[in-house]
Amino acid sequence: MWAFACGVVSTGEPLASNWSILLRGVILAGPLMCAMSQTMNDYFDREVDAINEPDRPIPSGKISKSASWLITFGLIITGFLVALSIHPYVVAIAFVGVLMSHAYSGPPIRAKRNGWFGNLIVGLAYEGVAWLTGSFAITQGVPSSETIALAIIFSLG
Repeated sequence: MWAFACGVVSTGEPLASNWSILLRGVILAGPLMCAMSQTMNDYFDREVDAINEPDRPIPSGKISKSASWLITFGLIITGFLVALSIHPYVVAIAFVGVLMSHAYSGPPIRAKRNGWFGNLIVGLAYEGVAWLTGSFAITQGVPSSETIALAIIFSLG
């Protein structure tokens, strides 16, 4: 949510006249897309969590595997609808975020197994994608090259 807000602020666009975009974007970045990636990760880590953290919802059986996928897809669909209410570019960026979440946790890539690749995806997804979403959302188009450069630098950091 903070990276989204940074993306909004980095454009220099006025916040007072764009508060609705800011609010929808913060909801998209945090409670929807971040929660989706965490739910997806929990599903793919269920065997390890059964050993290391058996009280977590999926390994303990409090949430079934199928219910966890329903939650994940519900968050994805809701996220896409909120993204669409902001701008079509935001839907495209949200789709990239979903793909990155799967690449991090799920087969066949499971980037989290590699410290360099996994950390790069996390930095790009949680920081860069959220920052770019904020800047694309508030400008209702393509932001300046400076704003895009800041998002990339922030992600790599």
